[in-house]
Amino acid sequence: MRLRHRFKLVSFSKRVYLQDTAMETWSVDQVCSWLVEKNLGELVHRFQEEEVSGAALLALNDRMVQQLVKKIGHQAVLMDLIKKYKQKSQELKSPGETAPVTQAERKVRHILARNKALQWTKSYVLPEFPYDVKCMLAEQKCPDHSMRIRIIEFLQADMTKYLEGSLYPTTQQYNDVVNALLQAHPFLDEDGCGFFLWKRALKDRFKYVRRPIEDDEQVMRNKCKFGHRRGQTRKSLADIRFNEIKTIQIKEEAVCLDSEVDEHINWFQQEYVKTEKDWREIDKRMSQTLEIRRKLIGGRTPLKDVLKMFPFLQCPYQLFREFQLLTRTDIYKKIRHILESYSENILASLSLVDNPINIALQEKMKQHTDEDMLKHMKMTATCLLLPDVFGEDSSLFVIVNDKVQVSTPVLEVKNPFNMDVCEFSLYLEKEKLTKVDDCITALAALMASFHVFGIECPRRLSQTLNFLETLIFDSPSMKEKEKEVGFLHPVT
Repeated sequence: MRLRHRFKLVSFSKRVYLQDTAMETWSVDQVCSWLVEKNLGELVHRFQEEEVSGAALLALNDRMVQQLVKKIGHQAVLMDLIKKYKQKSQELKSPGETAPVTQAERKVRHILARNKALQWTKSYVLPEFPYDVKCMLAEQKCPDHSMRIRIIEFLQADMTKYLEGSLYPTTQQYNDVVNALLQAHPFLDEDGCGFFLWKRALKDRFKYVRRPIEDDEQVMRNKCKFGHRRGQTRKSLADIRFNEIKTIQIKEEAVCLDSEVDEHINWFQQEYVKTEKDWREIDKRMSQTLEIRRKLIGGRTPLKDVLKMFPFLQCPYQLFREFQLLTRTDIYKKIRHILESYSENILASLSLVDNPINIALQEKMKQHTDEDMLKHMKMTATCLLLPDVFGEDSSLFVIVNDKVQVSTPVLEVKNPFNMDVCEFSLYLEKEKLTKVDDCITALAALMASFHVFGIECPRRLSQTLNFLETLIFDSPSMKEKEKEVGFLHPVT
């Protein structure tokens, strides 16, 4: 009798605690307690598996609930509870809004919500992290792998809530969230590479959350219809087995690999297909296998084979890191400085005044007033026009809205001055190596690929690449190069 009474007291105290705290702050255990309280105890195991916290619970949409909960009755009850909680929260925030919403008001609210989603990054504020995370951040301790995952999950849930359930943030939104994190906690920016690590981890988390939706039959049919790679037929077991045999043959033919290197390569291939990757361990193993990669590339091993063994070389961050290990130079920072300093002078060059790309840029700039957007558009135009300054073949450097025809590293750019749909990709041997976020990353990846993969510079592009290398490596002949093309002193 005493035990039963005690159990009732504990249950009552939990219920009171949950009622006094906002659902957004609930942990996974608190969400599970709430499910039990609402007679949805059957869902506890599934919610624990997927680590659904309070913030994630509020971010669930209809399709996500269908993937998470099997029984239709439970789906209906769960969605109704979430809907009622949101309505109650809204009423508490604005008690005066009791009148029915007209069609015109609903349309205005929709427009305001959309504008908020487009402009949110300018005023983005980090969420209130859980107690243990706040303690770690306050002590400025380097987070371990599990703590990193907790921070990323919390940021993802907060972004999803802020974007009203959307699971497709823009590149700028990713950038601003990571920047906000690193500005608030600079010690997380390890060795100056923290930005790429945290951004990659955040993107991976969104991919993981989207996976149940993207694997939906109807979604895959739509993607196939519109040419998306996720809609294509998946590889058969025979194809996968053939690739495995091919990889083993590559290892045996290219170089005699010891068991340790072989273990590293197998680990890379398994880690590459994971949604949440251990980037710290990847960096460590990539450093340990640098020598064997240089032997393979120096021995003219086909690049496709090298990329099968070391698939992370397809990631821009690893390309930059490999370049830094080889040259002791941070190519991303150098390229950013070059584009920020020389864009104005390059675009003002006499040889580019009547260029169609420059004319299109000037027209687009009239439609915008935001300084950051104008700056980005100028740097993008500089990437596209740089070979024209030297009178060289720009199709060996960048392809705009066209098919890639060259085997050497080249950039593909689609819709360069439309910031909403602009795409940058790096191609190698006529195949897409990686998709990148912006013109700075694209140009840095292009320059790094020539060095990392040991590719000889095309003759019809030699002056352009030599000019960039001169700036990257701070060569003494820098001023002579500027005089040759008529550049003024860089803008600061």
